[in-house]
Amino acid sequence: MNEPNLNKQITKKVKAVEQKIIDIRHQIHQNPELSFAEKETAALAAEEMRKLGFEVRENIFGTGVTATFKNSSDPEAKTLLIRADMDALPVEEKNELSFKSKNEGVMHACGHDGHTAILIGTAMVLKEMAADFKGNLKFLFQPGEETSGGAEGMIEAGVLKDPDVDAAVGLHLWGSTPEGMVEYKSGPFMASPDRFDLKIIGRGGHAARPHNTIDPIPIGAEIISALQTIVSRRIDPLDSAVISVCNFEAGSTHNVIPDQALLKATVRSLKSDVREKLAASIEKVIKNICDIYGADYDFNYIFGYPPVVNDPQLTELVAEAAAEVLGKERVREKEKAEMGGEDFSYFGRQVPAVFYFLGIAPEEQIINHHQSDFKFNDSVLKDGVAVMVRTALDFFNS
Repeated sequence: MNEPNLNKQITKKVKAVEQKIIDIRHQIHQNPELSFAEKETAALAAEEMRKLGFEVRENIFGTGVTATFKNSSDPEAKTLLIRADMDALPVEEKNELSFKSKNEGVMHACGHDGHTAILIGTAMVLKEMAADFKGNLKFLFQPGEETSGGAEGMIEAGVLKDPDVDAAVGLHLWGSTPEGMVEYKSGPFMASPDRFDLKIIGRGGHAARPHNTIDPIPIGAEIISALQTIVSRRIDPLDSAVISVCNFEAGSTHNVIPDQALLKATVRSLKSDVREKLAASIEKVIKNICDIYGADYDFNYIFGYPPVVNDPQLTELVAEAAAEVLGKERVREKEKAEMGGEDFSYFGRQVPAVFYFLGIAPEEQIINHHQSDFKFNDSVLKDGVAVMVRTALDFFNS
């Protein structure tokens, strides 16, 4: 099939299922579920996949679902995995929508309802276009991206096997990208979201006699200031790194020096060597400053998801596919990686993978994720389906 006809066929078939996709998104949005509690969402996805005649597995690492479409009898046929995350956030929705969340204190404030609807729509269209490719598709609905992450657990449960997955693709609806625009970047794309908890253990006393105490508050303040020099003086300026102390708690009144101070921080980086250097340098700074003032400390450093690193060939495949179905003017390469984290990164550690953004920001606006007023237009759903469908077809026919 020639290129113009293929794009017209994709557009026509996406248009035919668009309202169904929107209805699914609204249903999921009205019934949001927190990480690893996505029972209704998972059941909905499994039901829709069974209607298409796919081989469905449920309850993978909690609520995870896979649906496999074997469209080739060749044992050497390629297999493409397409992933969506399903979980919502503990946020009270303040939007006035006809499909507003019905679950108090829980909301789809990051677009995962859209991701799930797009994946279901992609499956519908690719089933209709089965004659246009030979290969296997594995549609993966993942729990828990917002917390401890479901990707690694699903991989350990065998989702990349039977049949063996050759490549993985995922997208994120993105609030700083113009509505309907696809953004891509080869190599490091999103950061590792590490964090640490620090307890500074001093010796409290009366605020009028500070010389008899070991005050954890100025010690904490000095540590916070010193941490900034790690990024500015120990990390190559051409590498990206962030250390942000976002919580500092100590004391309860105006005239008592407390025994302890608590700090919580996030640490972000794009390279494994920088990641390791940050962790070691942070504890060294903490130890040295506490030693100077005679304080002790408890330090807990938690390595989160690894960075998302996009495979160059798959990235080019997505960029070209998006340009074909949306037009070149709606596709652009990102100049810089994002310092947010995503556990899609675990797929990229096992197989060639690509993760890209689909914009949801109206003209000259930014949509803030994880906020009570987060919302996006349903019109982007069809764009997400079209790009995924064309990417899959090009993958099998390349």
